[in-house]
Amino acid sequence: MPGARHRSPGGGSRSGRSRGGTAPTHARQRGPGTWITPVARILPTARRRGRRGRVGRAAVSGAAVLILGGLTVTGIGFAAASVLHSGSQDTCADGTPRTNLAITAAPSLATPINQLATAFSRAHSGAGACISPTVTSTPSDRALDALTRAGGSEATGPDVWIPESADWLELGQESNTTDQLLPNRATTIAGSPVVIAMPRSMAQVLGWPEHHLTWADLASAATTPGFWATHGKPGWGEFHLAMANPENSAAALRTVIGTVSTERSLAPAAMAAATFDQDRDAQAVVLRLERSVSWLPRYDSQLFTAIRTNSTTGTTDEAATRDGSAGADAAATAVSSDTNPAPVPSAFPALESDVIAYNRALANGVGGATSVSLVASYPTDGVFTATVPYIVLNRTAEQSAKSAAAGAFLDYVRGDAGRRALTAAGLRTPTELDGQDDPRGLAASLSAVDGVRTTPPKLASTDASDTALGTARRFFRHAHQRAAALVAVDTSGSMNQPVSGDAGHRTRLQAANDTLRAALGLFADDNQAELWQFAGVLQDGHRVLAPMARLDAPAGGNGDDEGGDGGDADRTHRDDLLASSAALRPSGVTNLYATIVAAVRDRTERYVAGRRNEVIVLTDGDRTEADQPPTDGDRTDRRRTLAANEPTLDQAISSIRSAIDPHRPVQLIIIASEPTADMTSLQRLADAADGHAYRAPDAAGLFGLYVDTLTQTND
Repeated sequence: MPGARHRSPGGGSRSGRSRGGTAPTHARQRGPGTWITPVARILPTARRRGRRGRVGRAAVSGAAVLILGGLTVTGIGFAAASVLHSGSQDTCADGTPRTNLAITAAPSLATPINQLATAFSRAHSGAGACISPTVTSTPSDRALDALTRAGGSEATGPDVWIPESADWLELGQESNTTDQLLPNRATTIAGSPVVIAMPRSMAQVLGWPEHHLTWADLASAATTPGFWATHGKPGWGEFHLAMANPENSAAALRTVIGTVSTERSLAPAAMAAATFDQDRDAQAVVLRLERSVSWLPRYDSQLFTAIRTNSTTGTTDEAATRDGSAGADAAATAVSSDTNPAPVPSAFPALESDVIAYNRALANGVGGATSVSLVASYPTDGVFTATVPYIVLNRTAEQSAKSAAAGAFLDYVRGDAGRRALTAAGLRTPTELDGQDDPRGLAASLSAVDGVRTTPPKLASTDASDTALGTARRFFRHAHQRAAALVAVDTSGSMNQPVSGDAGHRTRLQAANDTLRAALGLFADDNQAELWQFAGVLQDGHRVLAPMARLDAPAGGNGDDEGGDGGDADRTHRDDLLASSAALRPSGVTNLYATIVAAVRDRTERYVAGRRNEVIVLTDGDRTEADQPPTDGDRTDRRRTLAANEPTLDQAISSIRSAIDPHRPVQLIIIASEPTADMTSLQRLADAADGHAYRAPDAAGLFGLYVDTLTQTND
């Protein structure tokens, strides 16, 4: 079964397309970049293979929190602009025009960049060329989104963009829309490895500092029941893996790359768009990772807050709530709430620099009595570094005064003042990132309190391409979608017939139940599902066996004899669905088309915002009532009777189209348990609701069906 392809934001993938333009003269590449502890890039066994000379190494972290001396800079969505000059807004002291330089920096970089901009502005406020930098703190995902919305506009956006990881530049270059705004390359000003952060006491039980968790260890621990009990700490409960959403975090995105790399024995440099678009094994790895995460907040900063407060309540993205940017996907995102708090993380991916900033703030009294220090593990099966790029936008480079101002500030940032400010923020210098000693680098200022290595691990020479990063990010987004699914099981008489060519001699209803059991096994516990039985002998043609509820909700809520009795505390709604379906018996005429129309209408009317609303129909596709196969001499029974209200195919398609609401999209999936089913007619029905019809899928085919359903949903 072919895999579904993803669409690149802003007009599709730019892979294979030649780029015009060159980098501004001041954007010199000084080498592969610097290594830093907080923001990291993931390099299992290769260094960046980019098609052109980009930033030395890409970074990985969302909008991380930077806590220095009690100052917390989250920058989640707000514009903390500081105009750092005096006198007239438009002229210098000698009356010559002032050059304003708009800089957008990641929140974890806002404090040092703001400090540097202040000092630089004062040094350039006299006669001659005066430059006034304005620093705005914006999470990198939002900065990229803003560039995407701006498209080819020359009048919007910053002059200089400094995200915490060069991965954001890569992601921007993958899109046709933002690609025209961004340069081919950028200068690395600092960097930070991607690490696995853990409370110090937990890490020490696992052998830290001698032993460092790997990506493989992380995935295994998160899925091992009673993990801490096996390590002599039963009171710690389960191993809770948390991470920020890879949609918003470079560190989390690198976790996806690293986990796939180690489980598929595939170097990041060998990954391509097809790795996440078509490779079912790689897609299965991503799904398992997503399912193993106990908490998936939006940003890295929320993870550090949870550790500092020993609670995941009150850690929601308040800025996103205020400006409405959280969007409809908020309902499907596992954000902790006061009524249903997620467990405090045992481990989470982060930038080394953020671990340093957290620990230093803790040492300076920021935190409470329950706060614990963190340490960093450097996974040997996938070493990534988030290099911090100084990105001069193309329109800036084309304006001589702006270009000169951007170049002058870059030189200042790369000088002694910049080195001091960035290392104080926990970042490694480009020299350190290249594996060389730097007496004035971060290593010279590190202590045991920081919880990190003095020398970061050595990076390999090549890395994942921009298309691999982009498709990995999108596929995780798809994997994290949650459904509100209405499952309708056909129990008309023909479902009692044997499946053609089935080695197990199953009836069609038994095959449908096997499909239902396997399909529910692919659904995460927080998906919602409802179960219908349909046949012409039923009043209204169908009945609800189990109402819509989360799969992990307590059993017994359907009020129907076929469901659970609610007496078993361990039984769940998932158990109710399976028990109810297993108790069904085929009988009577068919009303397949009428039921499909009714189900689509029902899901549209009771649409659940923030979820993937779908109707899944399990049928044999046979519109007859015969309980037994007809004899060769009598085929009239098989054509004799349909339910009285059964529409024709064309009527059903017309009714489905009339029920569809583009603002409340519902996807129709029809799975035929009989190989000889009329797939042409079933596919026409599915097409009317932007869906697909499938013929008797085996286990591999069912997984492909599930993934295709995820990826065919509009973003």
